[in-house]
Amino acid sequence: MGKWMDGYLDKLVKVREENLEAGGKERVELQHQLGKLTARERIDRLADKGTFEEIGSLVREFRLPLEGEGRPSPAEGVVIGLAKINGRPVMVYSMDFTVMSGSIGDQGIWKIAELVQMAGQEQMPIIGMFDSAGSRISFKNGFVGLHGMARLVRTYCLYSGVIPQISLLLGPCTGPLAQVPVLSDFLIINRNTGFLWLGGEMESDDAGSGDFHMEKSGQCDLLADSDEEAIELAKRLLDFVPQNCWEKPAVMESDDDPERQEEALLNIMPDDPKFTYDVHEIIELIVDNGEFFELKEDFAPNMVTGFARFDGMPAGIAASNPEELSGIMEPDSSDKYDRFLMFLDAFNIPLVTMSDTTAFPPGDRWERMGVIRHGAKNLHGYSHLTNPKVTIVLRRSYGGSNIVMGCSKMGPDFIYAWPTTEFAPTGPEMIVHAVFHKELAKAKEEGNYDEVYNFFLSILKEQFSVMTFGKIFTTWYTVHEVIDPRETRSRIVKALQATMDKQEEVPEKKRYIKPA
Repeated sequence: MGKWMDGYLDKLVKVREENLEAGGKERVELQHQLGKLTARERIDRLADKGTFEEIGSLVREFRLPLEGEGRPSPAEGVVIGLAKINGRPVMVYSMDFTVMSGSIGDQGIWKIAELVQMAGQEQMPIIGMFDSAGSRISFKNGFVGLHGMARLVRTYCLYSGVIPQISLLLGPCTGPLAQVPVLSDFLIINRNTGFLWLGGEMESDDAGSGDFHMEKSGQCDLLADSDEEAIELAKRLLDFVPQNCWEKPAVMESDDDPERQEEALLNIMPDDPKFTYDVHEIIELIVDNGEFFELKEDFAPNMVTGFARFDGMPAGIAASNPEELSGIMEPDSSDKYDRFLMFLDAFNIPLVTMSDTTAFPPGDRWERMGVIRHGAKNLHGYSHLTNPKVTIVLRRSYGGSNIVMGCSKMGPDFIYAWPTTEFAPTGPEMIVHAVFHKELAKAKEEGNYDEVYNFFLSILKEQFSVMTFGKIFTTWYTVHEVIDPRETRSRIVKALQATMDKQEEVPEKKRYIKPA
């Protein structure tokens, strides 16, 4: 090697040493004291050993020649590059809080924007780890940085539905930057160190925290108690999704019998429909090895969403949960359901819907909250799904729930019902009061109200039972088969196998317009 190269290599070695030192020993120690890993430690834990290839390592805060020395800014406060996770290529970036509190300057934001575009073009997932005080404050950085922010936001939006986008909030993220992790498909927050806030007054003690965004804003998909746990959740999540929208998620080998039947399924549902049960009990009995990866667990818990496998085949599960608000479809649960449906369809992941709900709640309170327009999103969204769709109706399917939960003529590939299923335009109890109010008033006077009420209710429930409606195959409320609950797992497995190569198209259009 010629001596002329020595000087250049020396410069390169110096740059790499500066990057490894990050913001300095004291800042690294402080990061650890706060319970956080450094940017590079996070990448090392996320990526397969030895697979991370950094790009943009020479980038520093840009200064004109006459502006003098600036503050040290190794890698411009954000580490980006190519890596592999369980052998799968991904693009990853990690903000470095040890460098100027992770504040994003004009070069740092452009680094991320370029990386997201590269991920989109190379058709691989993008994973971002946020730990930043927000935009770096100066006229120069603020002005140019906003152009970079616009580029980043637009690129995230354009590649939405093309490549999976996962964000981990492991520290603060404020101001305009706070919108970026929410644009991702999934947001994982370290509940002890994560803080997400656009700006303005905070009126509660937990404002901006992981618990706040899980329970109240609905912007968090998964909560972790440490950086390490958050990273493991990201890896687990990645197992259920394909590389891009042109591929299908991987099928894994399963040691769980696809024909397995569970006697316990016969004992979960209460005899009296007035009583509730937890749909998680059913889900855990029918999925592979009882493993259900739930999303947004504490937001709108009346709608349960998450991933599981059936004989190794991945699927998204959306289930009404009678244990919470009787499983009603109120605005938050409708939004939660809609977002999940869109992701599954974009990435060719089958949908298993489990329905037991009295549908949309009536009344002034719910109308003011926009229950109609939120529910209309579900109608519009489900109508456009082309991924495999399997519906299991467990008990009540009243009113609009019959449509939004993948029943009737909304286009599911298979619809199965437990014999406990009731189809009705509204709850039978309400119909008894509306239709037989004169008879009930008379019975009240005569002292036999309960007897008369239960008489009319039993007649209606018999008429609304799937065992009655099932006699009419192509009209009214339709299911393909009424099944023994113990057959639920095997029926889903066979339905997913049958739909693996399905072809379904919607009318060609430039784009659809979702209800507000």
